[in-house]
Amino acid sequence: MDLVLLEEMLSSDPFKKWLVGKLYNGTRQFGRLIGAWHTPTLEPLGSVDILLVFEEASAHRRCAILIENKIDQPKQNLQAQRYFEFGEKGVQDGLWDEYLTCLFSPQAYFSCLEPSEYFSSYLSYEEIETWFSRAAVETHSVTPERCAYKKTLIRQAIEQGTGVMRKQQMAAKAQTPVYAPAAPQPPAPAQTNRPAAASYAAPAQSEPARQPLPEPEPALPPAPKKKASVSDFRVFPGGVFNLPAGYREAEDTIVGKFFADMQGFAKQYYPELGMKKPTGSAEEAAWVEFAPDEFPREVRIIHKMPQGFMDLSFAMTTLAMIRPPYQPYVDNDMVFKENGKTAVIRIMVPVIDPQQGFDSQRDVVGFALQKAQKLYQLYMHVVNNGAAGKGYAPEELYL
Repeated sequence: MDLVLLEEMLSSDPFKKWLVGKLYNGTRQFGRLIGAWHTPTLEPLGSVDILLVFEEASAHRRCAILIENKIDQPKQNLQAQRYFEFGEKGVQDGLWDEYLTCLFSPQAYFSCLEPSEYFSSYLSYEEIETWFSRAAVETHSVTPERCAYKKTLIRQAIEQGTGVMRKQQMAAKAQTPVYAPAAPQPPAPAQTNRPAAASYAAPAQSEPARQPLPEPEPALPPAPKKKASVSDFRVFPGGVFNLPAGYREAEDTIVGKFFADMQGFAKQYYPELGMKKPTGSAEEAAWVEFAPDEFPREVRIIHKMPQGFMDLSFAMTTLAMIRPPYQPYVDNDMVFKENGKTAVIRIMVPVIDPQQGFDSQRDVVGFALQKAQKLYQLYMHVVNNGAAGKGYAPEELYL
């Protein structure tokens, strides 16, 4: 499946345009291909399965799509966080301007994802199969014979991923006639060196009656599956967060309690940050916003838990506008980032999983809030210097 996808990336313009439109939900347009590679490596992070780099049509930005391909391997092998780190390193090394991570697998694989396994976007084998079904008619980019061959390969991969092939093999074995062996005969006396008088004989007394085994309890019917939630879409630095249809929604009560505990902790120790409790379902609670009273509407501190980012975010501006006043005051753990029309000053923090509860992660939450406080103090320092005539306040950018 790696090579099927890679071949279309390198040879079919209609496929590339369709793929970019699908993964970015129409927010990016394919301009030209820069390159596509199988298992490219960036040390020390290792490799990704497939890498596609293209130039966006309107903004002429270099966009990277990092694809993890899974058929039927255990889900513990997913390395979503490493893919985000791979994308970040590519940005830092100047290989691309922005990135998107993607899990490529049979649709059935999406139903067992955990929060730590979120990717930016999702692409199913079934969607590629459907594309080949329509490609010859709608785009004339693929001959009917080639479509039929590719669909056969993809269907085999889907069946492998969903266990259909294994079920068929088990059914075939069950239908194979099994010949029962002949009734066992009493074993012949063993040949030993013992005298005949000492040969072993069964005891004369009768054995005590055996108690019948208890009847096995009837198997409980499988619990009904929770109805799949509608896919959510939101843009964030690094790609598109697009939960696949069929994702098993986490328990809102667990996540809700985590954020209630976190908000209470923040109000007690960092009240000036103005933490906002996330709204929406459990699957949407990935970012936490802090809106101090002193901040204008366009400036926020955003804790991006799945990515491990604590960002001082300036909407509708560029690095060229914020770098001059902030550069003299940034510490070694701070970096400048830019994504589209948003500029950020970022501090890396540990990844936090709300579904693991607050008590077990109290220390890392406290560490993250310390970094949020540090960004708050940085902003206030620049604002105060601006008010004293030693610089200018960032609010001036939005007047």
